[in-house]
Amino acid sequence: MTRIVTLTLTMALVMPVLAKQATGAGQMPPGAAGTARQGQPAYTAPKNDAVPPADPYVDETLKTSPRHGEWVDIKVPGGATPIKSYVVYPVRTGKAGVVVVIHEIFGMTPWVQGVADQLAKDGFIAIAPDLLSGLGPNGGGTDSLGQGVGQAIRGLTPEMRAAKLDAVRAYGQTIPSANGKTGVVGFCWGGGSSLLYAIAQPKLNAAVMYYGPAPVQTGSAALDLSGLPAIAAPILAHYPSTDPRTLDSAQPISDEMKRLGKSFEFHVYDGASHGFMHQRSEADTRAAVESWPRTVAFFNKNLK
Repeated sequence: MTRIVTLTLTMALVMPVLAKQATGAGQMPPGAAGTARQGQPAYTAPKNDAVPPADPYVDETLKTSPRHGEWVDIKVPGGATPIKSYVVYPVRTGKAGVVVVIHEIFGMTPWVQGVADQLAKDGFIAIAPDLLSGLGPNGGGTDSLGQGVGQAIRGLTPEMRAAKLDAVRAYGQTIPSANGKTGVVGFCWGGGSSLLYAIAQPKLNAAVMYYGPAPVQTGSAALDLSGLPAIAAPILAHYPSTDPRTLDSAQPISDEMKRLGKSFEFHVYDGASHGFMHQRSEADTRAAVESWPRTVAFFNKNLK
């Protein structure tokens, strides 16, 4: 069963401050789908076109998608290296909200593109930026970093990350079919980044965290919730029950957001593991199937 804890409260608009950077989590690397856990047979998730593709189906999904996806270079103020970004458009009439997909600690991967494609299928304009653009050799991004991806991503300061996401948000607002509202969804390191960006950008309309680490105090494992008063956007968070490193922060964040009169809703998925959207076990698949409609409904509510 899914354990659900929900707190939805009145939102207050306040001035932004930057929170401390959250580190990435110990998620399995891309391509580890179907890997057998010790003493257990390999698991392959059933194909399900209603949620982002599980690892075995990513390449096929991107190859056969009827939606228009394209790579664009998004300019960053100050002459920094443009952000290489994957943009996918929904097949629909009228204007749509924009959802920025914040990648895991592994940087830009085909799986992240698959998430963007699913969001477009669900009716949103999706933008998946490679936030490591410019941090690799010769100004490259994730593709150029090899085993150095983790080190590079930990080198992104909160200010650098917020500036890049601001540039992506600004680009999204220039898209003719965009309706002017922007949300973010992040996974693992990107889940923590969703919270930090909600702190940094008061004009953000919605934020979704998937198993994201909370900000901590410098040189300590203690939570740093000092940035929460700056949040204006409603936040939805998803946590696996077997991941205490992220789950243990859910109730403290919820309690503080309640005290501040802000909107924070979180759900806990029994038996699911960190990175459950990759669907590497039956419990993970259940969590993916249960969490994704909540994410889509949340964006439909807040980005129209």
